[in-house]
Amino acid sequence: MLSDGGGPLSQLRLAWRRNILLRLGFGIFLAVAMSTAIYTTYVMRTLRSEAEQNLRERAERLAAVLSQALARPLFDINSAAVSSVVDASGATPEVLVLRVLGPNGAELASYVSPLKEPVSSIHVRRDIQFSDARRSYPVGSIDLAYSRQQMDADLQRQIVNTVAANLLLALGIVLSIFIVGRRAARPFADIRVGLEKLTRGETDIKLSGLGRDDQVGRLSQAVLRFRDTLTRLRDAERELRDLNAELEQRISARTAELTRSTQQARDSQAKLQTIVDTALDAVVRMDVEGRIVGWNKQAETIFGWKREEALGLDLGQTIIPPRFRYEHKRGIQRYMTGGTSGVLDTRIEVYALRRNGEEFPIELSITQVKTEERDSFEFCAFIRDISDRREREQKLVNANVMAEAANVAKSEFLANMSHEIRTPMSAVIGMAYLALRTEMTARQHDYISKIHRAALTLLGIINDILDFSKIEAGRLEVEAIPFSLEDVLVNVNSVTAQRAAEKRLTFVIGMAPDVPRYLVGDPLRLGQVLINLVNNAVKFTLEGKLELHCALHGERNGKAVVRFTVSDTGIGMTPQQKSRLFRAFSQANGSTTRQYGGTGLGLSISQQLVRLMGGNIEVESEVDCGSVFHFDLPFALSDAAALAVQTALHSGPVGDLKLEASPRRTARVLLAEDSADNQDVTRELLELQGLDVEVVADGREAVERLMEAGPRAYDLVLMDLGMPVMDGHEATRLLRVDSRFSELPIIAVTSNALAGMRARCIEEGMQDYLTKPIDPQRLYAVLSRWLGVSMKVIPPVPPLPDAGDATDARQALLDLAALLAEFSGESMDYFERAQASLAALLSPQEMARLKHHMEQYEFQAAGRLLAETIRKMETS
Repeated sequence: MLSDGGGPLSQLRLAWRRNILLRLGFGIFLAVAMSTAIYTTYVMRTLRSEAEQNLRERAERLAAVLSQALARPLFDINSAAVSSVVDASGATPEVLVLRVLGPNGAELASYVSPLKEPVSSIHVRRDIQFSDARRSYPVGSIDLAYSRQQMDADLQRQIVNTVAANLLLALGIVLSIFIVGRRAARPFADIRVGLEKLTRGETDIKLSGLGRDDQVGRLSQAVLRFRDTLTRLRDAERELRDLNAELEQRISARTAELTRSTQQARDSQAKLQTIVDTALDAVVRMDVEGRIVGWNKQAETIFGWKREEALGLDLGQTIIPPRFRYEHKRGIQRYMTGGTSGVLDTRIEVYALRRNGEEFPIELSITQVKTEERDSFEFCAFIRDISDRREREQKLVNANVMAEAANVAKSEFLANMSHEIRTPMSAVIGMAYLALRTEMTARQHDYISKIHRAALTLLGIINDILDFSKIEAGRLEVEAIPFSLEDVLVNVNSVTAQRAAEKRLTFVIGMAPDVPRYLVGDPLRLGQVLINLVNNAVKFTLEGKLELHCALHGERNGKAVVRFTVSDTGIGMTPQQKSRLFRAFSQANGSTTRQYGGTGLGLSISQQLVRLMGGNIEVESEVDCGSVFHFDLPFALSDAAALAVQTALHSGPVGDLKLEASPRRTARVLLAEDSADNQDVTRELLELQGLDVEVVADGREAVERLMEAGPRAYDLVLMDLGMPVMDGHEATRLLRVDSRFSELPIIAVTSNALAGMRARCIEEGMQDYLTKPIDPQRLYAVLSRWLGVSMKVIPPVPPLPDAGDATDARQALLDLAALLAEFSGESMDYFERAQASLAALLSPQEMARLKHHMEQYEFQAAGRLLAETIRKMETS
């Protein structure tokens, strides 16, 4: 009770003696407190001295100001002015007393602060003199009492803050010392506990300082070494006692000792065999003569031989397949004669033999083990059955093969679907194109135009799906050819301006003056990305403006970095919508009733294309505030000469082919096409240009017709690649084998728009390549090149005017001219309504020019065209 009830003071003294951290913390706290007190006293004295000086300077300045203000009133003996100055000084809260004295010391005016409590102050007395141009006159003096209250309050607050901060600092230092000390003392506590356990004979100690490189770690290691030494000393002491006992009873105990040693050896051998038998791998030992001397339980399970049966057998005749036995013997002989072995101390995979004659794969590792006999050793083999692993690996290989087959099947499916979809699409688009070049009523013209536009839109969706599939398969590549950036922008404008004009949007395309005009890259993919972004901006912009701008944005690895920006004033997006913007088959509004439609592939494909070209599309958008898409692409610089060479290599100059056909007849074209609809479409497209067309239904008919007619009967062959009986590839190979047809141009026509088809066609001997649906402009360009004649795209025929509107055609012409002269915003609406009437007075060429001017908002050019027409009408 006495040791436990010593009271708080006794406990504190006990803790003081036992805890060095307490003494260290108190000492540091005391040192910090003393230094803080000395520093605070010094700082306060300094601050007080500075505050006294500053306050006196303020009082002196106030007294000087009052002296200047009172000099003239005192000289003029103006008591009212003196009293006014004295009363005004009361606005300064630090002024306690202000007395104005005359030259004779009489008080002329005074001010006393209304404060009732006594306040310490500074007194300033100053003589007042009035000076004119000749001399100075003493006119009185002032006696000023200036309050020290604010200064004392500020000093007191600074003292409190400083003392509090220093106390907190001291407490923080002490607390840090205690925390660090507790962590630092933990390893020492573990060492103390460990040493106490060692004194009690316990060797199971845990030291937290192990693994450290400092003194604590070294001390912990020393404790462990001390434990080991103590254990060895105890063992030695025990052995010494046993030895002494053995020496005392040597004769009587020798037999017992030998018996015990034999039993221990037997037990040790049994334990070792138990360990070997419970191993998961087969453990087989072989002597230098190749006999089995060790065989565990797992070896019995794997190979089917019992231990008693296997011991003593030749290893090569037991578990080694016959095809490997010769190499096994040679390997042992080579090793025994001082050679090297490639299987020792390594893991290999080979085949082994079961007792029933079955071969199976194993993982084998062999080591050399020395025996008790001098210069004798054995070989120990660790064998693992890897049949299950090989089976899993084979399944993975089969799965990989199946995945590759699925990928091939997917590519073939896309090719087949491309053919099956594009073939009827070619007929739809071609028939609509031809129908628009015939005379129709306005309603019929409107219907066919909408069919044509819808078919082209569907074709764009199909192209997007194919592009997406090629991107997923990693088969989409970008080119690096010289091109003109202005040409790309002009093409973007021609494709997208009509849609912007239909929605009455202001569409601006701009390019900074420092942007290089000639670059090296992929103009087709760049144009595809820009068209996607602009069309996307048009789709989500109801009114306002959209802009496509190009600017130089620095340099990267010797290449010019061009920033492309597409901005609009559309509906904008939320952050959640922006996060899924570039996901495939995803839109900002994914509901089935969404307003704007679309597949959700355009932006995903555009992002992938931009990344292939070395950039990344970024978007900035707010709801109802529009969106800004921009991306940076690096381009090597080119020039006009390189562009001209590239154009000549890619397209060839028109008329570079010398025709052997007679100039007295029309160029003859052989069309090999199995689809009846596409036969009609292609034939009419060719006959529009005045060509003589013959049609065959498959490749065999084409070859037979050409062989029968001779190499000069036809000037060009349009060869569909996917035909029954004989496809276009086989037909072309047969024709190219015959040297007579080596100069005959063969143009491939196919619905397969997948990568590699163009290169395959050129390799097979075809001169050019057209994809379905056939673009008439592309078709005529190819024909112009290889037939050596110029072919222009025939514009659509305007719709026939209604009978009731024919009499109003002249008035419609005059009204539209008047609206254009006024730059009226109703010009486009009126033109849409009056197209049928205007077509009755204008030729198809003039109507096409007028429509182009109106679509591009070129109102001045359209007005000049109408004025010329009106002048012709008046003079005729």
